[in-house]
Amino acid sequence: MADYSKYIEGLKNKDEESFNYIYEESRHTVYAAIYAIVRDHAASQDIMQETYLTMLEKIYQYRPEYRFLSWLTTIARNKAIDYYRRQKKELRVDIEEMGNIMPACAPVGESRALIEEMLDRLNETERSIYLLRVVKQLKNREIAEIMGMPLGTVLWHYSRAVKKLKGR
Repeated sequence: MADYSKYIEGLKNKDEESFNYIYEESRHTVYAAIYAIVRDHAASQDIMQETYLTMLEKIYQYRPEYRFLSWLTTIARNKAIDYYRRQKKELRVDIEEMGNIMPACAPVGESRALIEEMLDRLNETERSIYLLRVVKQLKNREIAEIMGMPLGTVLWHYSRAVKKLKGR
């Protein structure tokens, strides 16, 4: 894992290179944590932006005894959960009714639809762990630190996710 300590000081001094380093090192992990909850690419991108803005605003509240990536991922997950809760409260419109109002969108590729269908089989925790492992290619120990879980629990959730995806 990356050592963020000197870059955190750079953020406090409004150093753009420090921000760029932190962003490049953490963006996949942050995106995976958000996407696992909201499961929408555009919304995930927006929430990512909000996450990094909040990071900049609250960087003075970060305490070095905690892992920086865990702190940042917690911000991301909280923002994603807030977004998800707001979306659940919105009024849902009938799809047939929408067809009369708006033209149909171009169909999404079969691969993307298959991936979405597969991820639907997983609960939020399993999705987060699976995406961190597969997309970001993090080690289980790193995922455990990010998720704030014991290593055994991460291994169990990952194993369960793989079994669900294989259809067992």
